[in-house]
Amino acid sequence: MRFVSTITTHPSPTAALVDIENGFRARLGDEPVHLAFVFVSAAFADKLETLGAGLNRIFPDAAVLGCTAEGTIGGGREVERSPSIAVLAASLPSVGIRPFHVSQAELEGATTTAEWVEQLGAKPDQAPIFIALADPFSFRITDFLDQVNTHYPGAPVFGGMASAARQPRENGLLLNEHVYREGLTGVALSGAIRVRAVVSQGCRPIGRPFVVTRGDQNVMRELGGKPALAALQEMSSSLPPEDLALAKQALLVGQVINEYQESFKRGDFLIHNLLGADPNSGALAIAGPVKVGRTIQFHVRDAKCADEDLRELLGAARGQGGPAPAGALLFSCNGRGTRMWPEAGHDVGVVTDVFERLPTAGCFCAGELGPIGQRNFIHGFTASIALFSGPDGPKSRTLSV
Repeated sequence: MRFVSTITTHPSPTAALVDIENGFRARLGDEPVHLAFVFVSAAFADKLETLGAGLNRIFPDAAVLGCTAEGTIGGGREVERSPSIAVLAASLPSVGIRPFHVSQAELEGATTTAEWVEQLGAKPDQAPIFIALADPFSFRITDFLDQVNTHYPGAPVFGGMASAARQPRENGLLLNEHVYREGLTGVALSGAIRVRAVVSQGCRPIGRPFVVTRGDQNVMRELGGKPALAALQEMSSSLPPEDLALAKQALLVGQVINEYQESFKRGDFLIHNLLGADPNSGALAIAGPVKVGRTIQFHVRDAKCADEDLRELLGAARGQGGPAPAGALLFSCNGRGTRMWPEAGHDVGVVTDVFERLPTAGCFCAGELGPIGQRNFIHGFTASIALFSGPDGPKSRTLSV
């Protein structure tokens, strides 16, 4: 198993393809490439057919999967809002690779496990790993994730929503020689491959946990038997000044995924925005479903929190032992990058700080896909990372931290 990553900033598609080919030939030689991930900036959105043909010529025996994005990640760099193409190519002997495309109509029509096996080309008992790229204008990604969670329990989905467009049919999804302007494309990987998941939502918990004692739909009415707003105000009064200042800027709500844990830490929560409060009823509305009995904890986010969160979770992944990862995919929110930090390259820089010289590629997304616990979700302001290793890696195919 071997991964190689590169990035080119040539504005010409022809020159960019030459740059990509030269880079890979110098490092791979005659070693076969079985899978190539390609991330293309908006400047090349109308040149995808040309790029697809060129990449299939460079990697004739590989499955090629890619999308257009606001920015790309590869070769240890992040390039935002300017011409670029990033590629992660992999030699994966003994790995099953099954490309697929799913339209919205096919998503709505497939309801049984057998229909999804036919659609995605992988069986649940094969322990597949899914990489998926979707168009946000034409595809209901939450419905797709629900179907995978139901029919492939425990199977991780990594990826993101294409982010190069402002209106329908401007994004492009690349799958081998085909270019799609709608739906979802992906690959199912199985066999001699393992993955560790790092899903960094860029937050840290504040205060103490609460149990939702009354609520419905997306409204928390009571926390720990008190009106939710009163519980929040009481918790806020005991916060240190730094946490209180951050809470006033942006307060979020984390819902625990696995209630059977004895204690909760970073990585155990699915983060939702706090939408508003009703001073009359004391209710709080969040951007997600509310379930009575679920444990929640308030969170804050800023550049410092996001940096600490990513480093802590990557460090925990490294501390799990086993062989070092051979390659990584990084899907970062387009609200991160230079919109969060003063200089480009933060997220990929942290990855290569923790895992030195790890070949990594990916893109900036309009929504990031990744597992929390044993279920898959779409996230915001998140870095979702798939760390790939060989069959001697961790036994669990997904180790979310």
